[in-house]
Amino acid sequence: MSTVVQADRVHVLRRLRDLRDWARYIHESLTADQPYETGKRNLLEAYLGEAFLREFDSDSRSLADRLDVMIRRIEASAAPAERASIPTR
Repeated sequence: MSTVVQADRVHVLRRLRDLRDWARYIHESLTADQPYETGKRNLLEAYLGEAFLREFDSDSRSLADRLDVMIRRIEASAAPAERASIPTR
């Protein structure tokens, strides 16, 4: 595989991991209050509505899962020598 394609793969994987981490962060932020955020979920429900908040939570979880699948497929498509040069987190 050419060096350019390999460099693109590394760049794409890095961005996909960032997006997956943000989706996970959103999901976790919607499902768990931190000690300094008491009542956050109730406030969001009051402003956005329970149905919208539930859908947003589900979407963020689903997006993180789909991004994870994409990452694994791209990593798996690399030859063993190329796979060794793909940084992981």
